[in-house]
Amino acid sequence: MNRIFTLLAFLLITTGAFAGWDDGRLSITSMSAKPVRILVDGRQVQVGNREYQISNLNPGFHRIQIYAVNNNNRRRGVFGNNRDELIYNSNINIRRGMHTDIIVNRFGKVFIDEQAIDNRNDDNWYDRDNRGNNGGWGNDRNNEYNRNQPMDYQKFQQLKQSVERSNFDDNKMELLRSVLPNNPVSAQQVKELVQLMSFEQNKLELAKFAYRYTTDRNSYFIVNDAFNFGTSKTELTRYIASYRD
Repeated sequence: MNRIFTLLAFLLITTGAFAGWDDGRLSITSMSAKPVRILVDGRQVQVGNREYQISNLNPGFHRIQIYAVNNNNRRRGVFGNNRDELIYNSNINIRRGMHTDIIVNRFGKVFIDEQAIDNRNDDNWYDRDNRGNNGGWGNDRNNEYNRNQPMDYQKFQQLKQSVERSNFDDNKMELLRSVLPNNPVSAQQVKELVQLMSFEQNKLELAKFAYRYTTDRNSYFIVNDAFNFGTSKTELTRYIASYRD
């Protein structure tokens, strides 16, 4: 039923919103503890779920509004009132041939990323768009094409600041598991992220997870400097030796 509702809502978006595979794509993920309500250009297109995807969005500026839904309102079937908390409201420029990702973390910090669409993966995107696989973040094989470009300095610093504001390692890992699949990193950047973790086991877990999204794996040995114990370095080395894409 949710899928049918979402499809019908898509069709309400202004004429021309779906113009062809060369137009823009949009993914929105909220890490808020509450369900969300998403509006695109003033039209409600998603209620309840924390993930939303749309293909073939007409290029140009689109107003994106994300509300945290008050559960009491939801039980009464009331949406669109002042009791829902507005957590994001901005005009986003959707460019032709580009895929825009919006992530709202649990503290209301917004990350926006943009990548060129790889036309070789159109079928794979269609599958994710309709089945909801991978939460709109893609998979390792489909992200192969952009591994050679790590995050730029400014974007990486924004990510580090958001990780630093997270109080617990679990929250840091939750954020990074959402961001890294569509935002490749260098070995040096992985080292800096690992150093933000409080506990050795969590450092090791992050180092293993980030390896698949690293652009210069031949330099991954520098990540060992982030560990406090030799056993962690040994386990990471073994993991890398047995890793298969």
